[in-house]
Amino acid sequence: MEIPEKGPLQSLPAQNRQVEEIPQPTVEPNGAQRKSAERDTVSLTERGREFNAAVQHAHLLPEIREDLVMQLKHQVEAGTYRVKGHRIAVNMINETLENNNVLKHIDTKA
Repeated sequence: MEIPEKGPLQSLPAQNRQVEEIPQPTVEPNGAQRKSAERDTVSLTERGREFNAAVQHAHLLPEIREDLVMQLKHQVEAGTYRVKGHRIAVNMINETLENNNVLKHIDTKA
């Protein structure tokens, strides 16, 4: 079987192969048409702006707190670092309770 270098679609004129997208007007809920040149806008509430500012501030903070790392390193080297087991236990219990509370609000039937 011999495959020709030019197939039937390659011989079509270039202008016939181009597809031009024609912008369609969108229909508003009230039935009016909106021009495609108009842009949608988004406005944030005051709480949304505060949240956005907090996220931006969090991105500026270092991921590793060098001062705390150095403090703990010196304590370990000096033999003065003490694990507070009761605090670890309390934090583990609190985290478990928070997780259980979140799981109660998740719809598992979906």
